[in-house]
Amino acid sequence: MKKYLSILIIILAIVFASGCTDNGNETSGNVLNNTKVYNGDGFTFEYPLDWETIVSQGRDSIVAVGDPNSADASGNAGVNVVIQKTVKPQGMQLKDYYNATYTQFASGNVSFVPVSDGTIVINGITAYENVYKVNSGGQKQQRAIWIPHNNLIYIILCSAPVSDYNNQQENFNKIINSFKFI
Repeated sequence: MKKYLSILIIILAIVFASGCTDNGNETSGNVLNNTKVYNGDGFTFEYPLDWETIVSQGRDSIVAVGDPNSADASGNAGVNVVIQKTVKPQGMQLKDYYNATYTQFASGNVSFVPVSDGTIVINGITAYENVYKVNSGGQKQQRAIWIPHNNLIYIILCSAPVSDYNNQQENFNKIINSFKFI
């Protein structure tokens, strides 16, 4: 009997310890809103119920979600949203850093075609928005939202093939408008 009790205690200790080592990132469903909720890394956002978290190779990526129905033969989702985080250079205004980044991007990428540039307010925070087309394994349209938070910049990068970009605006807006720091 003591042997079984010891085994039970060890199993319970392992179960409790594994629960305590969670990295805090969590996705849960909300059937009423037809969304899933990502909650971790200091922020939360909603995304379409039929989308999945995906692996992103993008620079400074924290999390990515995408439409599995848009995946190519390699399994890469053509319609996706990547959340990136970078440190704002000390002594540089966000707008100057934003402008310098797109100037450099445009000069190094001959397929870069600007579509629009402006500001947007997300949960009371003024953010910068840049929409452009680029040839990156096929012609894509991307929408980048730069949100300042402390000395960091969070970038919500929405991407879709040009032919499907306008059809994805509801999904992209759902993610952008629900993005909140926690």
